[in-house]
Amino acid sequence: MLRWHTVSTTKPRAIEWLEAETGQVVPYTPERPRPRERHLSVRVSAATLAGLEEIAAERNVTVSQLVRDLVNDLVEQRTTLATLDARDLVERLTADLAEVRRRLEV
Repeated sequence: MLRWHTVSTTKPRAIEWLEAETGQVVPYTPERPRPRERHLSVRVSAATLAGLEEIAAERNVTVSQLVRDLVNDLVEQRTTLATLDARDLVERLTADLAEVRRRLEV
């Protein structure tokens, strides 16, 4: 059975007890959990790892930092791509494909 975690709108028992004892209403706003960073783990082939290590060395960063940067860039590009019109999108994809082909030829 799946259970969904939701923010409770009921007051904590201590506040309910205090209200019952004093007859006063205590304002209460439930705290919402803050978004936090997540750790992701990925498994890649030896060839992919070698490529990532090479690119990381070129940029003078760790492989972990490189992957974080790449993921952030892709998410940002996805948001940006959603705002492009069809012609701009085709031009962008053509340029990206040319870059990939150039890198694979090296």
